[in-house]
Order: sequence, then C-alpha cells, then structure tokens
Amino acid sequence: MELSHAPIGIYDSGVGGLTVWLAFKKLIKQDLIYYADTAHVPYGEKTKEQILFYSHTIIDFLKQHQVRAVVAACNTSSALALPTLQLTAGIPLFGVIAPAVREGIAATKNKRVGLMATVGTVNSGSYQKLFHRYGPDIQLFAQRCPKLVPLVEAGKTDGPEVYQALQQYLDPLLEAAIDTLILGCTHYPFLLEPIRRITGPEVTIVDPAHQTAQDVWKWIKENNYAEQPNPRDIFWTSGNPRDFQTKASFFMGRHIGPVNHHKPVEDKPGAIQSFLLELAPTWRGEND
Repeated sequence: MELSHAPIGIYDSGVGGLTVWLAFKKLIKQDLIYYADTAHVPYGEKTKEQILFYSHTIIDFLKQHQVRAVVAACNTSSALALPTLQLTAGIPLFGVIAPAVREGIAATKNKRVGLMATVGTVNSGSYQKLFHRYGPDIQLFAQRCPKLVPLVEAGKTDGPEVYQALQQYLDPLLEAAIDTLILGCTHYPFLLEPIRRITGPEVTIVDPAHQTAQDVWKWIKENNYAEQPNPRDIFWTSGNPRDFQTKASFFMGRHIGPVNHHKPVEDKPGAIQSFLLELAPTWRGEND
C-alpha cells in the first residue's frame, strides 16, 4: 500500500479511545483502524512490562495492516510504553499526555491543576515530569481513579454508583482549589456530564482528544498526505467482537459495522520475558 493512502491506527484498552476516534472524525479525512484490547482491559493496574508487551503487540499488528502512524489513545500506554516503543517502532507514534499537558498549562489561571487518571498513569510520573519541565510554577494535584474505567466499560456513565465514585475522586481536587481539571484517561470524557455537575462551571475541563487530533492533522499537512474522499473505518478487538460492537455503537450514538477479532499472543511470563530481552538495548527496566 502506498504511504499516501495508508490508514492511521488508533488503539486503547477498550471504548475509551473512541473519544479520540470521534475527535479524528471531525477533523481528519483518513482511513482509520481502531483496535480495542478488551481482552486486557483495564490497563490502569497492569505492570509496566505488561503494558509494553500489549502495546508492542498492537502496534506490530497495526503495522502489518500498513498504517502510516499509530495513536496510543490511552494515557496508561502513552505513559508506560510509548517512550520506549517510539525508539523501535519505525513509524510515528502519537500519545495523549503531551497534548493534555499543553492544554492544562494554557488553561490554568491560578496555577493549580487537577489530574484524574488511572493508577498506572499517576504512578508513572509522566504528567508530573512534563509539568515540571514546561510549567514549573504550576502545582499538579494527581488523583488515582481505579473505579472509573470498569464503570465505563460496563456502560455506566451516570447514576448513584458513578456519582459516588466521582465524588470520592473529585472532592480532594476541589478542596485543593484547582481551576483546571485534566481528564487523564480517554474513558473519562464519557463521564463529562456528572463530572461537570460536581465541579461546577468554574473549573476548566481539559479533554486531550481534540488536541491530539490537531497534532496528527498538522503532521498530515506537513507531510502533504492527501485527504481521502470516502474514508473507511475498520474496527478490531482482542475480545468479543459482538460485545465491543454493542458498546461502541452505544457510546458513539450510531451503529458501527462488523468488528474483526484478533487473538494476540498470550501474555505468559515466558513471552513477556522474551520480548523484554529483545527490548534490552533500548529499555533499562522499571526506572527507564
């Protein structure tokens, strides 16, 4: 396939990355391949080695489908895998953390920014490092939110259970007097309405999906890639195709076509260890 007609790959652990996919559809006229790794959802409490293994497997699969670039529409993968895999992938890889940090720095007035994210994303320190580098005068208050991705994946985007979890996570951030809140997981925009009810209109909410799409659109223009008059959407999942089709149709508000199934290599200790040995020249372990 000629690079000028090659698709763009987007992946996430589940439906969360569809928030990025929707932003792409508004801005970018290119064929898109979306991969939902629902066999391994949620990513937030997996080890760094597992996230590296899953992300590498998906990127390798998308490269076999001749993508010209890949978007990790997942904060956990952007934090734990992309810094290493960008050195080995051989094609451009885009994440969602840097766009979120840029928007957060531009939005805050009182220099107090809240972050809602998975355990893995917060513990990685990725947001903290970028804020320290580009906004050293800004205080970042990071909140781990382990209950939210399972709720969204179960189709629960409002109601008492969701509201209780959100209050648990948002109360400490609001007590810290933040004026800006970063949704540091692509699942969280599906909870925007109850989040807004709790924060009120005074807090600016940052969803990095649009800025990520802007970054990729700019890259497409810089490389003079032509728009596709009738762009195609192709969906893959490592889990149950029918389940993902139902969930995706619900969250996108329209029926999507057939979803293809891909059975990835099992993440057994031996397979992960073999993969890490291959990465050894570029990855030095947990502190890399």
